Amino acid sequence: MDEAASHEAMLNGGALPPSTRTPEPSPACLGYTSYLTATAATEPYPVAAAAVLPCFWIYADVGRSLSGAAKAVLDRDPEHPYAQWVAAYDAPEFHAIVDAARTFVDDAAAAATPTQREQMIDAFVVASRYELMFWDSAL
Repeated sequence: MDEAASHEAMLNGGALPPSTRTPEPSPACLGYTSYLTATAATEPYPVAAAAVLPCFWIYADVGRSLSGAAKAVLDRDPEHPYAQWVAAYDAPEFHAIVDAARTFVDDAAAAATPTQREQMIDAFVVASRYELMFWDSAL
């Protein structure tokens, strides 16, 4: 899945009015990406992997939940602006990627020191909170 291309198509596919403004990240998005970048640059692999995992896992969960909740709408209107997004994040291929990411993190935790495992939990929790703030900022 080419996530950047998918998002570009959704934004410029005609479902939304054209914009002349340069997109700016929300404060939550900027904080989240800055946190992930700093964690990846300064922490050991197990901690960085745990910090990135919520992005995969939460998108898969939201995609699956929306797929079920919005099935009637998406069946009636397969061109709905969010149909492509829901289909991408509920796809078996994406869930296989998430399962692999979870395995990588589990393997990293098994090889990590006790201190690193605690740091992994902290990083996972912080990133999960950023995910919530990111989703909440859309409201």
